[in-house]
Amino acid sequence: MSTTTPPIRHLDAVHPNRASLGLCIATLRQQGGCLDRARESPLLRADFHVLLLCSGGGGDQGVDLSAHHHAPGSLLWIRPGQVHEGPPPPIEGTALCFTDGFLGLPGEAESLRSGASSWNLGPADLADVQALLAVLDREYQRYVFGPTSRELAGGEALLRHLLLALLMRIGQTPPVSEGLPLTAHPVARAFVELVEQRFQTIHTVEEYAAVLGYSSRTLARASIEATGLTAKQVIDARLVLEARRLLAYTDLSVCAVGRRLGFDDAANFCHFFTRATGMSPGSFRASRGF
Repeated sequence: MSTTTPPIRHLDAVHPNRASLGLCIATLRQQGGCLDRARESPLLRADFHVLLLCSGGGGDQGVDLSAHHHAPGSLLWIRPGQVHEGPPPPIEGTALCFTDGFLGLPGEAESLRSGASSWNLGPADLADVQALLAVLDREYQRYVFGPTSRELAGGEALLRHLLLALLMRIGQTPPVSEGLPLTAHPVARAFVELVEQRFQTIHTVEEYAAVLGYSSRTLARASIEATGLTAKQVIDARLVLEARRLLAYTDLSVCAVGRRLGFDDAANFCHFFTRATGMSPGSFRASRGF
C-alpha cells in the first residue's frame, strides 16, 4: 500500500477550560469559534460524542466512509470511535461534546453508542432541540465561566440531566436514515449493544442469543421488529463497517484485518467481505486510492 494513507489523529476528551469536565459546548462560526481549536488533520477519531447542529452555511463531511451534508436545521451525531474528516466545513451553529462518563448512567451511555446519526430537523423538532440546547448552554456558561458560589454545587448534576433531556428529545425525532431505532425494544437494544462490544469475537446469532439468555428465534424477531434487519444482518453490518475502516484508514494487511475481526483464515474473511460488499478487500482498498 502507498505510504500516502492519511493518518488518523486521536482526540482525547480534554476540556479547554476545565480539564475534568466531560462536557463542552461551543459556537461554530465560519471563521473562529470552536473551529479555531480543531486539529489540523484530515482524519480524526474521538473517544467522546460530538453533536453538530447547523444554523447557517453548509457543506459535506465524511463520517465512517459516508457523507453527511450540513445545512441549516441539520444535526450530526459523531459517536466515540467513529472516524471522521477533520474540522467540519465552515458552518454556523453549535458543537456539543460529551463523554460517556459525564452522562454517568451506564445503561444510557451504552445505548447511545448505536442508533441514528443524522437528522434534517423539521420546524417543530428544530424549535424543541434549540430550546433545550439553549437552556443547557445557559447553565453550562454559568457553571463553567461564572463566579464560584455555593449555589453551583449541584451544577454538574443539573448539566447531566439537561443533557439527557436533550438527547431523549433528539431520539424522538425521525432521522435521515432510520439506522437502529432501539429505544422502544429492550431485547433488540441489548443485542445491538452486545454486538458493539463483542463483534470481533462473536459472529453468530446463536452465540449472541446464548450470552443474552434468549432463544435465537426471540433475538431474530426482536431485531426485525426494531431495526428492519435480521440479526445476522446486524452482526455482519458491524463487521463490514469495521473492516471498511481498517482497510481504508490503516496499512494493515488484508490478513491482519481479518485476524483483527476474528477471522483465523484470510480466505474466509475475503469471502465474507466480498459477499457482503460486492468487492474483494483488495479492490475496496484500491477504490479508496491507496
